[in-house]
Amino acid sequence: MESFRMKKQNQEVSQGETYRVLIPRFLVDGMLGSLSRKLRILGFDTMYDKESNDTKLVLEAQKEGRILVTSDVRLQQEAKRRGVECVLITTPTDKERLVELFLKIGIKRLNSDTASRCSSCNGELIPTEEKTREGKEIYSCRECRKLYWKGGHWKKLEALFREVGSRLEN
Repeated sequence: MESFRMKKQNQEVSQGETYRVLIPRFLVDGMLGSLSRKLRILGFDTMYDKESNDTKLVLEAQKEGRILVTSDVRLQQEAKRRGVECVLITTPTDKERLVELFLKIGIKRLNSDTASRCSSCNGELIPTEEKTREGKEIYSCRECRKLYWKGGHWKKLEALFREVGSRLEN
């Protein structure tokens, strides 16, 4: 099993105590756009690039310290030759792809309660003072200002994330 470098982030445990949490950051190639949106919704810092060639993708992942995620064998081989961390995705559905990715990098548990990121631009979401007619909180992307709330589609996403989480824990 390969080991993957992840961004370290201090998180407060209790008064004066901290511990280190390893948080992966991803660069997803153009073949896996739907997967990149799911990763962002789960709160992972995920760049998505459907324009760049293989060399540019590898160099960008290296420069940014991101794990390159692809279903392109040639791209994975180039990343490996250059010493860039890369996960080759071989499964067909987003559910299977999430499970495959997380197992390959050693994530055994999902926390879908973490702050989501903008599914369009990867910006951080911040709560607004507004609410929907149903009283649900509305979030705004810090970068593109797109608005988000937990609408009807959210139940499908929660079910997907629960199923992925249960497969990781088994």
